[in-house]
Amino acid sequence: MPRRAATPPQDPTLEAATALYCAAFGRDALPCIAGLDSAMAGAAAVMLADAVKARHPLRYCAIADAFGGPQPPESASL
Repeated sequence: MPRRAATPPQDPTLEAATALYCAAFGRDALPCIAGLDSAMAGAAAVMLADAVKARHPLRYCAIADAFGGPQPPESASL
């Protein structure tokens, strides 16, 4: 039987990555993801998925810091 070529893992969508992250760490541990455009959403999804794989939650401002954006307020709504 011929071997199937390995397919590269797909980047998770932000919605799926958020659901996995919340399942792993709880919704209160979700970093601020408000105001992301489509280009940043893909990278944020990878960050969330990597945090789940590493079993280490991200800081609240980790995604904003990664993109060099302004610090989100502590009371920002998702």
